[in-house]
Amino acid sequence: MSNIEEHKRDARQSVSKFLRNETVYDMLPNSGQVLTLEKDLALLDVLEIFLCHGQEAAVAWDPVNYEFSGVVTDRDLLEMIISQYHEDDMELEEMQIISRLRGTSLDAWQKASQRSGLLYVSPDDNLLDATTRLKTHHLHRIPILDEKQNSVLGLLSMEAVLRFFVENYVADGNLFELPIRALELGTNKDIISISSDQSLVQALRTLCQYKLSSLPIINIGSVQGILFLSDIPNIIRSGLYLNPQMPVLQAIRQLNDGDEMGLDRIGQMTESDTMRSMIQKLATCRERKLFRIDENGVNLIITESDLFSYFL
Repeated sequence: MSNIEEHKRDARQSVSKFLRNETVYDMLPNSGQVLTLEKDLALLDVLEIFLCHGQEAAVAWDPVNYEFSGVVTDRDLLEMIISQYHEDDMELEEMQIISRLRGTSLDAWQKASQRSGLLYVSPDDNLLDATTRLKTHHLHRIPILDEKQNSVLGLLSMEAVLRFFVENYVADGNLFELPIRALELGTNKDIISISSDQSLVQALRTLCQYKLSSLPIINIGSVQGILFLSDIPNIIRSGLYLNPQMPVLQAIRQLNDGDEMGLDRIGQMTESDTMRSMIQKLATCRERKLFRIDENGVNLIITESDLFSYFL
C-alpha cells in the first residue's frame, strides 16, 4: 500500500473513532427552542412564520395524532415557491401567487410532494451513526428527538458536526497534511452552472431540479456571482419571488451586501491547500463550501457533506 493510501486509511479510521466515541447529546444547543408548525397551516403562513423567526428548519406537528410528522427546511421553501409557477402562466400577478400559497396547506403540499415521514436521531446516538444517517438520506439537518417525552430537543446539522470536530479533535494532526490534489474529494466534473442572462426563476428551478445548495452564475467562463439555497428566505422576505423574470444577477446583487455577489461567502482553494487547511476553511466560511476557480470558471467544489462522505 502506498504512503498516500496509508494516510487516507489512517485518517478515516481516526475520524470514525472520534465520531463513534462522541454522542449527539454533546451537540445539544444551550437553548432547545425549535420552530414547530402545525401541518394544517397554509403555505403562506409557513413562509411568514419562517421569516418572522429567522429559522433554517422547523418540524411539522400533527395535533390529531399528537406526533411530529416531518421537517421543513429552506429547500422545502424553495420547492413551495417553484410549485406556484407553470410555463404557461409566468406572468402571474402578485395576488394570484399569494392566493395559491394561501389556498394550499402544508399537509397537502407534503403529501403531493411525497414527503417521507419524520427522520430523526436521539441524544444517545453516536455522531458516526447520526452523520451517516444525514448522509444516507441527503439531509443537512435532522431533529434530535426525545422519544420518551415526545419532544424535539434541537436540530443536528452537518455544519454543527464539522464545527464540533474542528474544536474537539486532538488526534495526530499529521494525518491531515495530504495535499488536496492527492485526494479524490468533491465535485470536479459536470459542475452545474447557468449563464448570467438567465432569469431568477430559471436559477431557482435549477437549484430545485438538481438539489443544489449553490449555483455559480457564469459569463464567458467567468464566475459573476453565486446563488445559494440559503438565499431563499431573503428572496421571500424581499418579495423577489414575486418577480420571477428578474435577471438572476440583479437578484443576487440585491441579496448581497457590497459588490462580492456571494463570492465572499465561500472559501477559495489553491493548489497548496491540504486536508487540514481545507477543513479549517470549511469550518469558517459562511456557506461551508470551497470553490476552486480559474480563468475557465469553477473546476472543483468541496462541501462539508463531501468531507464526511470521504471520511465515512
